[in-house]
This record gives sequence, structure tokens and C-alpha cells, in this order.
Amino acid sequence: MQAESTQFAAIYLPDFFLQAVLRAEPELRSCPVILLDPQQPKAGVVQMTHTARQAGVVEGMTPPQAMARCASLHIRHRVPAEEQAATDALLQCAWAFSPVVEATAPGVCTLDLAGLPGPLDATWAQGLIDQLARLHLQARVGMAATPDLALLAARCARPFLAVQDVEVFLANLPIESLEPGADLLRLLRKWGIRTAGQFCGLGKSQVAERLGPDGVALWERACAQRLRPLRRVQPPAVFEEAMEFEREVESLEPLLFVLGRFVGQLAQRLALAGLAAAQLELRLRLADGTQYQRLFNIPAPTTDPTVLLRMLQTHLETVRTPQPITALFLQVTPARPAGHQLGLFQPALRDPNQFHETLMRLTALLGADRVGTPVLEWSHRPDAFRLQVPRFDAAHTSSSSAGALPPGLSLRRFRPPIPATVQVRDGQPMFLCADRFNGPIVAARGPWRTSGQWWDPNCWQRDEWDVQTADGRLYRLSLQPTGWFLEGLYD
Repeated sequence: MQAESTQFAAIYLPDFFLQAVLRAEPELRSCPVILLDPQQPKAGVVQMTHTARQAGVVEGMTPPQAMARCASLHIRHRVPAEEQAATDALLQCAWAFSPVVEATAPGVCTLDLAGLPGPLDATWAQGLIDQLARLHLQARVGMAATPDLALLAARCARPFLAVQDVEVFLANLPIESLEPGADLLRLLRKWGIRTAGQFCGLGKSQVAERLGPDGVALWERACAQRLRPLRRVQPPAVFEEAMEFEREVESLEPLLFVLGRFVGQLAQRLALAGLAAAQLELRLRLADGTQYQRLFNIPAPTTDPTVLLRMLQTHLETVRTPQPITALFLQVTPARPAGHQLGLFQPALRDPNQFHETLMRLTALLGADRVGTPVLEWSHRPDAFRLQVPRFDAAHTSSSSAGALPPGLSLRRFRPPIPATVQVRDGQPMFLCADRFNGPIVAARGPWRTSGQWWDPNCWQRDEWDVQTADGRLYRLSLQPTGWFLEGLYD
């Protein structure tokens, strides 16, 4: 018996293209589903679920032929964006278990286990399989001394297989597991070759003489003795999930249902990499080919799927697209989880993401021009300010001390100013009629005349008075081209 040390592990996703499509619809895994390739000139079944195969569907059938075998058949099509998202999920999960990963083939990756701590046994492999299952990917794992042998073991695993003796393993490995061409497989069966061990026993020179280069390549794949270096790949910097809908989506509920799954999968992928979501980019493809796009900046990077989904839901509740939705794309820009060292007396938001969600809901109710942080404009116009989007990363600045404030009474402004009727005698206001007060003015100081932006069509000018009414209160009045206004009340 030949004992081999385990140095490599291969992850194999059976029917990868179909699994990529069903990640967004995992409830269909137990149903009869077939997959078609729109790029092929003749539409035929490429892959299918186990239930569809039991119903009599085989590869190459046309959709009508497959429907004749199974009336409850679900038909899906290959989507490159979904396959790329599944590939990224597979590789990111593999990187959580080994720093050296190779993207061997679609739905296949190879890990170098050299130098990894701990027992690399069935428990380790089951943890890898369970983690992929949380991402809605059904995997098989094989371990062996060479990358090619590990892949052969993964194809035969149910769901895990470690090759301890190469000769015994190859002696029981069906020749079909090597995926030879149809003509070559037919010829080998005529020769009585049923297993990879029997094929390896022919010898490389004999195979080369009778079967040529194709036979040599198959013999090398069957023996799996070559210890080749892995083509190492780097983890992608962007996390994305995508889905093309079979039927157009016109309401919010099915869209949120799919987004909930996407957010959960993306959160798990980020947690595996030790990252958090800093930005969300939502893209909706409409029936007329146009796209709706929205970028969400997350105040405190997080992997909480509830927070991310609420942010998307709050926005989508206010969106009305002109056309039905045919495809959905959700992309996350990752960042390292933020850590802040606060001062002893420095206040901080208890939950910046919840505060941001509250602002989004207020914006949906009141409008974007009515919610934000007030910022003074560069103007002498009284009460001139604008609202800007709050910045959660801005450093906290302490307010100036009370001794530094200018002395005097505080003016409580009325927003908007209250229209008023004023009687004037000798250029001074004498009687005030407004919602707040109706009566004589006992004292007045002014006018203070200001103007600005004379070069602009929206130029302004105003005369202001501070007046005292008969009830002892102090008000500020202004005369503008549009009339008199009660500006505020002095505290």
C-alpha cells in the first residue's frame, strides 16, 4: 500500500452553471429544473437538477422534448453575471481556509494546504462545505498529494474524500470520471478499459502510439502524478450579486425578497474576508434597456444584513420606475471595520446607521431640500443658509464658550417670516397688525438698510427695525419689495 501525504484540496461544485442560477432561487433545488445556454445555436439542455434527471430528461434535449418528459419543468438560462458572482463567492470562501488558491475551472478551485495548522481532516473539509452551503453552493471536497488527484477525488466525493492510497483509488475510479471525448470513450470500452487504473496500466508510450496526443493528455490526467505549481489568484476587491428575472418585476415585494437573500450572502462573504460594507450600489435594469442606479454611503461600515436591507427598502419605497424591472445587480464596496478612539467627554452617535436610516425616511417624507445640516452662506443676507447632506465622518468640534459669544438679546426667528401690515408715520412704524400681535408700537429703532447680489436677478434689499409693542415684547420688522414681515421675537 502506498501512503501519500495530503498537500492539496480541491473544491468541486457539480452542475456549476445551474447552481449559479439557483443561488437566488434555492427553493427550486428540489424541483425539476433544466438550464439552457442562449449562446448555443441550438437550444438544448446543458444541466439539470436530480429531480429532472429522474423524470427522464437528459443533456442535449430541446425544451419541448424535456417538457414532454416532465410537465412541471422549470426552465432557466445561463447568466454570466450570476456565474461570476458564484465564482467570486467560491474563491472568497476558499481564501478563508487557505492563502494559496487557484481558480482551476468554472466551479472548481484548488487549495495549497502546505503549512496550514490543525488537523486537515474530514472535520476541516466539512467546515468548508458548510460555509459554502450558507452561500447556497453545494460542494464536494477532495484531498490528495497532487492538485489533479485532488480534483479527481473531489468529483467522486460524497461530499468528502481523502486519497490515502493512489493505486487503490485509481483502480476503483470509473474511466468516465476523466471526462474523455465520446469517440475515445467508445474505443476504450471496446478495449475493455473500465477504470482509470486499467488505463494507467497501459503505459504512456503505448497510449501515445495508439491514441496520440489526446490519449496522452487523458493518461496524464488519469495517473495524476504531476506535482504542478498552482496558478495563484488574488481575491476580488468588489463583492457583487446579480439576477436576471424570468418574468418582469413590477412591485416592491418580490424585489425586496431577492435583495434580502443578496444582502445575507454578501454579508457572509464580507465576514469571511474580515471586511465590512462601506458602500452599496444598486442597479436595476428596466424593460426598455435603461438602468436605474443608486449609490448608498454607509456611515459606519457594517456586515449586519438587517441594517443594509433597511437602507435599501427605505429608498425603494419612494422609487417609481417608468418600466418593469428585468434584472437586479447589488454591489458592495468593502472596507475595514472602523475603530474610533473617542475622548472622555466627546459625544458620539450611538448608532450612526440607524440615524442615517431616520434621515432617509425624513427625506422621503419631506424632500431632499428640507433635510440636512444647515450651513451659512457666504452672504450678508440675514438668515441665509443652505442644507447639505450630513457627514458622519466629520470630526467633532466643540462649540465656542459662552464668554466668546457677542453680548445682546437672542433673536428667535420665524421661519418663514410672518406677513404683517404696518402703519408708518414720519418714516417710523407706529402700528403693527400680524398674527402674533395687533396693536400700537411704543418704540422703534431703525431703519438698518442692507442689500446684495445686485448683479443677480435674485438681488435683495431690505430695511429692518427693532420695535417694542404695547405688551412689552421686542420684535424685528423688515420691509422688503414684497411687503412688511415680522422676522422674529427677541428672548
